[in-house]
Amino acid sequence: TYSEERKKMVEYTFLRDFVAVPGMAEVYRTWYAGGVHFHYVSNSVFQLYEELEEFRRKYNFPPATINLKTIRPKKLVSTLRSIGADPLDTKGRTIEGIVQRFPSRKFILVGDSGEKDPEVYASIARNHPNQISRIFIRNVNDNIDGSKRLEGVPSHKYMFFN
Repeated sequence: TYSEERKKMVEYTFLRDFVAVPGMAEVYRTWYAGGVHFHYVSNSVFQLYEELEEFRRKYNFPPATINLKTIRPKKLVSTLRSIGADPLDTKGRTIEGIVQRFPSRKFILVGDSGEKDPEVYASIARNHPNQISRIFIRNVNDNIDGSKRLEGVPSHKYMFFN
């Protein structure tokens, strides 16, 4: 259920060490060696920046800009809204800004099926079909129908993997 998934997310985010997907750092380093620029975008809060940067260095992921959700403890109402905000709004807005900032750049979007990465990426791909080259989604859910989650994106542009 939704609350069980949230509990699991909190546990993995705050109580366990981050673990890299096997082979992912090598793929990213290969892309980086070929001239790819990286922008890591997460719905994690900025307070996790040090842990995420430590994870990036530990597993030898390429350097990149890291875009995280900003919360302001002194502004409780807006902070609570931000924490509970739909990733389609927060993550989508951040990626949209990056894509617009680099209009001549092609993008590969990599995410997972856990929350709304497929829907966010589909929206970006529909808005910028010439800039989004590929979408890779790690399947962390059983029995999902990826084509429904990436509606409007040509099937040759995306791939789900385990």
